[in-house]
Amino acid sequence: MVEIRRATPADARGLAEVHIRTWRISYAGLLPEATLARLSVSARARRWAQLLHEGTEPTWAAFDGARAIGFSSSGPARDRDAPAQLELYSLYVDPDKHGTGVGVSLLQHSVENAAAYLWVLKGNARAIRFYEKNGFALDGVEKVQQAADGTPMSELRMSRPAQVPASATGGSAHALGNAAG
Repeated sequence: MVEIRRATPADARGLAEVHIRTWRISYAGLLPEATLARLSVSARARRWAQLLHEGTEPTWAAFDGARAIGFSSSGPARDRDAPAQLELYSLYVDPDKHGTGVGVSLLQHSVENAAAYLWVLKGNARAIRFYEKNGFALDGVEKVQQAADGTPMSELRMSRPAQVPASATGGSAHALGNAAG
């Protein structure tokens, strides 16, 4: 049974393992192999421990027993031209758990029904489809970020309006008629 709870510094190693594994599998062919090979679970775990200790990015973590299988975090918009006040900073699910509903649960914990936006790696068709199923749409804005090793990564912005809770509509439909995935 999957448990979702707020992440603590003790979860840093498990989140780092999910983070790196997801990057290596999901971004294969989208980022250079050398960039993916240089990713370090130890370095990422240290960064996660710092972030979770500071508590500046509330993070939800999904566990299957004691094993971390996903995480998400959100907070105030970081872009001057943000289409919403809430930004989904991250949502990663172990590739072995794709399609199980873990991502939808993490998304709900992080942004609930609020208007929100996010950045997705250009070419990541699976992630784009997931977000579209959950009310987000590409809004035409693109930026280039740098991976830890300096590799440029093109990202596309997706946004959505506030969603009508299922209890308010008597079903599971979101505003605009998009069903949750």
